Amino acid sequence: MTSLPQYDPPSVLEIVDLEFGYGRQPSVIESCRLSVASGEVHCVLGCSGGGKTTLLRLIAGLERSRGGTITIDGEVIEGPGVHQPPERRPVGIVFQDFALFPNRSVQGNVMFGMRGIPRRERAARAEEHLDRVGMLEFASRMPHTLSGGQQQRVAIARAMARQPRVMLLDESFSSLDTETRTEIRAETMTLLREARVATVMVTHDPAEAESVGDRVSWLDACCRRDDPDGKACIRD
Repeated sequence: MTSLPQYDPPSVLEIVDLEFGYGRQPSVIESCRLSVASGEVHCVLGCSGGGKTTLLRLIAGLERSRGGTITIDGEVIEGPGVHQPPERRPVGIVFQDFALFPNRSVQGNVMFGMRGIPRRERAARAEEHLDRVGMLEFASRMPHTLSGGQQQRVAIARAMARQPRVMLLDESFSSLDTETRTEIRAETMTLLREARVATVMVTHDPAEAESVGDRVSWLDACCRRDDPDGKACIRD
């Protein structure tokens, strides 16, 4: 029997030769290449200070690159002469410290960022995503009244409510206790895969990367062991 050729799904997120540095200082990220398909979780490993968060900030539009391109669904959002602002990028991000607005209710936090949508529709979408993460009954509560795990669920609902094509997880589970971290991490990965969201998760923990990632790459500050220039790069 003739075997069928293996099918590789097209990439949602494509990064080619990305370069970044601060001011006139040498580049801290150079020749970075990364591709993530719909529903795929790509874990990027690296040591503290190795450029992991910087990579996510570049994808989110919170930093400007020096060179290379970032493409989502075939559209260049970062490249020579192109810098699409963060609010226009179909990207969600969940930070390690949750970054909830303390003066907004749980529902208000999730509604934030859904611009150009009637309030009633924003409220309905917020309730839908809070229900998905098991937090609908806490919709009127304020963030300071929630546990760390509950706050993280709200942060995930807020990021998903924007209906992103790409999700960025910045060591999002590292501040939780072991049992809560394992539970919420598994729930989040299921949610993202079911929604067919391309996900980039950065972590310093190889065991975590291997347990949740469909693919794992290293972001070395670099690959300092074998690169005399000490520049960050991606390698599988």
